[in-house]
Amino acid sequence: MVDINTLVERSKQVAEEVLAEATAYYESVGPVEVETVFGEKQATFQIPFIHPTEFEELAERFAPRPGVAVDMPLWFNIDKVARHYPNVKLVVDGATDDMYRVREKEAVYIWPELYDQMPPEDRQSFRMAVWALNVWEPQQRKAAKYEALKQEGDDNA
Repeated sequence: MVDINTLVERSKQVAEEVLAEATAYYESVGPVEVETVFGEKQATFQIPFIHPTEFEELAERFAPRPGVAVDMPLWFNIDKVARHYPNVKLVVDGATDDMYRVREKEAVYIWPELYDQMPPEDRQSFRMAVWALNVWEPQQRKAAKYEALKQEGDDNA
């Protein structure tokens, strides 16, 4: 017979294993890149993966726009989320810029200013990359896992 202390220890190990697995996955997700051109200058924006909790907090700040088709299936305003996305990096001619500046003794993140200057089709690409990284990919990964488990069950039946 297994005592209660052994059961408690096993449950703690399971939770720790799940947390370790999640952390390893989140750390493995690399940035997505979006190419653009400013005037004649080619640039690449690197969009980092952010933890789902951080993404949820960002999304909750910007409610979906009524009547805007792209926002309708989402719980947020994709344009505002993209414009305020954290830690985007700019790469031009091999040089990487974190886009933080000091202005009047204050740290300023200039990504929103650059976002506003991007050509519309590149802003659309950026929005799609943010959506794919934080909404589509997790949904696809989960669906694939459920499908694999279903196949295992069918194979064992």
